[in-house]
Amino acid sequence: MRVLFLNMPWYKLPEDGREGWRGVRAGSRWPHTFTVDNACEKDGVLPGLLGGYLPFPFWLATAGALAKQRGFEAYVRDSIALGETYDNFYDFVNSYNADVIVIETASATLKHDIAIANKIKNSHPLCIIVFTGLHIELEDKSFLERTPIIDYIAYGEYEASVMKLLEVIRDGVSDRLLSEIPGILFRSELLGVVKTEFGELVGLDSLPWAEREDGLPALNYFDGVCGLPRPQLQLMSTRGCPYGCIFCVWPQMFYKSGKYRKRTPQDVVGEIKANLQKIPYKSFYIDDDTFNMSKASVIALAKAITEAGLNTIPWATMGRADRIDDEQLDALVDAGLYSIKYGVESAEQSILDASEKYIDINKVISGIQKTADRGIKVHLTFTFGLPGDTIETIEKTIDLACELPCDTVQFSIATPYPGTRMYEMYKEAGWLQSENWEDYVGSTKAVSRTENFTGEQLEFYISEAYRRFNISKQNKIFSKCAYGKKLNNELLSRNISKDSDIIVLQCANIYFTKHLIKELNSSGWNVKVFTHERFMEDLLEVMNGEHISVFNNVKHFDFEKLHASFCRLLSDSTMIIAPCSNSDGVGYDEVRKIMALGSLPSIMFSIDGNVI
Repeated sequence: MRVLFLNMPWYKLPEDGREGWRGVRAGSRWPHTFTVDNACEKDGVLPGLLGGYLPFPFWLATAGALAKQRGFEAYVRDSIALGETYDNFYDFVNSYNADVIVIETASATLKHDIAIANKIKNSHPLCIIVFTGLHIELEDKSFLERTPIIDYIAYGEYEASVMKLLEVIRDGVSDRLLSEIPGILFRSELLGVVKTEFGELVGLDSLPWAEREDGLPALNYFDGVCGLPRPQLQLMSTRGCPYGCIFCVWPQMFYKSGKYRKRTPQDVVGEIKANLQKIPYKSFYIDDDTFNMSKASVIALAKAITEAGLNTIPWATMGRADRIDDEQLDALVDAGLYSIKYGVESAEQSILDASEKYIDINKVISGIQKTADRGIKVHLTFTFGLPGDTIETIEKTIDLACELPCDTVQFSIATPYPGTRMYEMYKEAGWLQSENWEDYVGSTKAVSRTENFTGEQLEFYISEAYRRFNISKQNKIFSKCAYGKKLNNELLSRNISKDSDIIVLQCANIYFTKHLIKELNSSGWNVKVFTHERFMEDLLEVMNGEHISVFNNVKHFDFEKLHASFCRLLSDSTMIIAPCSNSDGVGYDEVRKIMALGSLPSIMFSIDGNVI
């Protein structure tokens, strides 16, 4: 029996001057979208859909590996990570000719995914369609009744239930056998739609390592926590979290409990080593719900990583700052931990209590400081629009984010995802602004209001928080790095004349670029800037408009679209300087092509004050 596991494509290309977008679904804690302005196709792939954050589809890939282990002819295809077109996707599905197709969906993509499933079913009417994923209606019998295109649903954590379902389909379907499979919905001629109870969660060491071949492009998966290099291996060492955050999706919808499950350190290390033998990964990311739930397990895994010689590879994870301590940090530093994500959410204790996060803000602050003091980079998350939030509590949270020793942040609007207790609370309070599932695509657009804020006000505070954090971060860096002196000395060491034109490419954090321009101007250099028009207002604060050359035919640096206009700015004595928002220039390939147009050797200057 041929089984196809699908994370189907989900994107919209730019058209008529409007930005497009790409979405992520499987492997992400909630579906969300990113802007796209490149629609160029090459051999069925859209490169503009790739290059940024891409989560690994853990459940699909593990289910695919389990199916192969049980003797099925199985294939896992992650169309989102492949960046493939819809046409290319359909061509593959038609050629594979599966007997059963397992599709992971989500609230925001449900309507879209059902339309694709309909098209597949029209071409392959005998193919059995199984839906899984993050959407509350998958647990509703009436949903299956009114959606004939779906044959079966497996809800919650689905690897084990899907395997039992596949075995029953292969060996002979009966109501009795189907009713013995936990966590599924099926149609019975006698009983109509039947929903079985969710079963016991399986032990993680009983599952095979996730499939990483087939249609799973290993080089494309990436979560660049504070500058992790790529290619990157993503895996899990635990699942679950006993804490009861009202907004957290996986524990409520996938695990159906606060149960916390661990793999053995040997199994985790074995998976990392086995994959490193196939692909020279430059980092790995352990995408646990709460990595440091068990102190003993953290220390044991860190020791196993160190003993296996894997501590030379930078890696990251996600944990709770209130549970970190010196003993864990000692072990993690030895194990090569590069960065960690901590959820803070709010600076106000009463807001944290109302969200049932069960966390002490003072312990959080202490844990963050201890982590940063060890040289581990820190990414923090904050959420606006939680129950009880006021202007004062949000202002306090923004101030705390600016003060804490962190490298990167994420500010989000509280999104009451369907299926969480937060959704029920906000619905009961009358705060939901939309129950159109397609609107639930992340956390920069408000789908709800609160007792103190409209959705528009929450969206404003997200932008304001990022603006203030960026300014505070740059001020901290500027106070430590003698940018002007370093850059001036670099130019002089190259015997660049003060009569030469310096063209700065606005390809970094705007506050960083503005600071460099001020430093260069104060040293007597003749500075010009090449920038997208959206930065014009900022740049006019530090220089004369006649020295600013703008483009608007593309949002980001694109050599093919910009090289002609840029060449018109060049002379034989032009020096090009490219500020860089990271420390190693990763992701600046198009900028490097532009830099190569100059007659003099150009300079890429990193945000940590070094020439790359």
